[in-house]
Parts: sequence; structure tokens; C-alpha cells
Amino acid sequence: MVKIYVINLARATERWRHICGQLKGISNYVEVRRFEAVDGRTNSHPLFAKYDDVTSKRWKGSSLSKGQLGCFASHYLLWQECLQINEPVIVLEDDAVLEQDQFREFLEQIPSLSARYECLRLFRNHSKHHQAWPVESLGSVQIVKYTKGPMRGTGYYLTPLAAQKFLDASRLWFLPVDMTMDRFWKNKVECYGVVPPIVTNETALESTIGYDPRRYKRKIGVKIFRELFAIRELVAKHWSNSAFWISSFFQKY
Repeated sequence: MVKIYVINLARATERWRHICGQLKGISNYVEVRRFEAVDGRTNSHPLFAKYDDVTSKRWKGSSLSKGQLGCFASHYLLWQECLQINEPVIVLEDDAVLEQDQFREFLEQIPSLSARYECLRLFRNHSKHHQAWPVESLGSVQIVKYTKGPMRGTGYYLTPLAAQKFLDASRLWFLPVDMTMDRFWKNKVECYGVVPPIVTNETALESTIGYDPRRYKRKIGVKIFRELFAIRELVAKHWSNSAFWISSFFQKY
């Protein structure tokens, strides 16, 4: 029975009831565990020592907010948990909305998943101009390889191998956790997802641990460094996608 971990703040009782109500209908397939989120807005945490504000300002153009640090720490601790129990898990943020039938079908298919799928994003890809290359069918959904990361952490299937790679890639924090996960050319966790998505998010629920709506006026030097970083990332991403396409082509033919 697969374990589902729901990231939830102690004060966010309404969100916990919201997600539990959805998971109640599929309780025969899963073991649901509430995972205490790190509230970066009200508390400090030893993991915040991994954050490098200088690097964040240089390459991202701004500092990470306290909410973003709490979000990163919450997912980081869950990666450690996955590694410790040494079995695949599903990670959900507490504003997740499940497509009940498709989600249940996915749970039934998990034992047959290939080991190549170290991490599967279960939500819609929010990045612009991305492509979704079909890989194989899984019941009523299609497993795809994304050419750009989906820019969220709403819900994903995670194996211990991917958890270790994410941890290794997070020795220094300077990007939000979703962007850190999206850097498949760096963390070596290929960016797979499912189409159509089986998890969405409830936009009516205000974010409790994520992004703060702040804007920054960047100096010219910061803008230059940010553009250089973006170009370097773009080249690395295209190189990784090309290698994936070539490898898939020769495997097929």
C-alpha cells in the first residue's frame, strides 16, 4: 500500500479537512500521513542555514521569501523521509484537488511502473512554451517527458533514488524548491509527468507556506548576472533534452 504524505501546517486545519475529504474515497489503496510543514514566516529552522542569499540575489535576482524557505524545507524533509523508509511515496501539498477516478487508477498502476520513472509530476505543467513528449500509456493517462519543468510542487510520485538526487542537488539553496526540482539537467532526475493531469490545486485556498507577492527593482548588474544564468540554464536544458531525444530514438529503432 503506497503512502501519501500531505504537507500541512498545524494552523491550516481547513486545508487538512479539505484534502482528507478527497482521500477518504480511496483509503483502500493508500496510507495517508500528515507531514508537518515548516512555517518559514513565523519560525526559523536549522535547514535555513543551507540558504545562500548572495547566490540567490546574483542568479535569481532576488532573495527567497520566508515562505519559500519554509516550502523548501518541508519538501526537503519529505525527501529525507522517503529515503529513510526506502520506498516510493506520493507527496501532496494540502491545496491539491484530485481527479478521483484517474488518481485511483494511477494508484493501482504504481506496482507496474518502470524504474526509469524516478519522479512523476501529477499536475499540469505551468511553464510557457514547454513540450510534452509521449513516452508510454498508463491506463487512461499518458506518461510524458517535459522539456521544461512544471514550476509547482502540488503533487508528485517520488522514489528513494529521486529523493537522494534531489537532496544531493540541494546542498546549497538559492532557488525555490520547485525550480530546484525542475533543473533535471543538474539534479539528474528526468522530468516526467502525466497528461491529462490527475492533480490540480484549489486556487480559492490562499497559499500558506509558498510564495510571497513581492516585486523587486533590480539593479543593472543584477540583471546582467540573471540573464547570464538564464542563458547558461537554457543551454544545459537544451543539451539534456537533445540527449534524451537521441537516446529514445535509438531505443525505438
